[in-house]
Amino acid sequence: MGMTRREALRKITAGTGSVVATGAATGIALSGVAHSEETPAVPPEALGLLYDATRCVGCQSCVAACAQANNQASSASANKLHQIAYDLNSTTRNIIKLYRPIDGKSYSYVKQQCTQCVDPACVAGCMFKGLKKDPKTGVVLWNSKLCVGCRYCEIACPYHVPKFQWEGYNPKIVKCELCKERLAKGEQPACSSVSPSVTRAVPGVVTAVLGELARAGVSYSKRNLETEPTVACRPVFEPAAR
Repeated sequence: MGMTRREALRKITAGTGSVVATGAATGIALSGVAHSEETPAVPPEALGLLYDATRCVGCQSCVAACAQANNQASSASANKLHQIAYDLNSTTRNIIKLYRPIDGKSYSYVKQQCTQCVDPACVAGCMFKGLKKDPKTGVVLWNSKLCVGCRYCEIACPYHVPKFQWEGYNPKIVKCELCKERLAKGEQPACSSVSPSVTRAVPGVVTAVLGELARAGVSYSKRNLETEPTVACRPVFEPAAR
């Protein structure tokens, strides 16, 4: 019977692995067969957001509401009148970008934030369990008591979402948590409470969104489902007539 990578690592840490030492070289006898782990299922009551790019006008009211709800200083312009963050950073958990291809024939606004993956790479990359996916809501939460500031989550995330606060004596990992404090009070995430292009966060919406995309003819492979986001985007490829 073959041994999985996880079992091998567990035996190494427990000191029971089959270790072979020859001079300065040390190795472990492993099976040459690769084993894939079971893909986690979407929690039936998982929260999720649907961003509709066909309704977004790029006003960035969701960005301002997010900063206000999380008590974070905005990336303000020189005149202090506008928020001009160009990307996610240590004070910006949610950003609206303009996608325009080289030919300039089409464009679309795009919302970037934590997608609350079903199988989050940031959680897998955190050695001290400072990030954990809530088994009920599906939201990926950061625990300041367990985080050591190694920033492995930044490296592991394929969407480059988690950001480390370099400022201050007690830095944090900054990412969208769907406004967990507001959810605890029965309120909506700040972005969906002010923007007509972001649907309300409700239990079970993840399954509904995936069903809508399936009906639209969008297919997903097993590999894609391993990092399927629970914050989905309805894209637009041609600008509406103006």
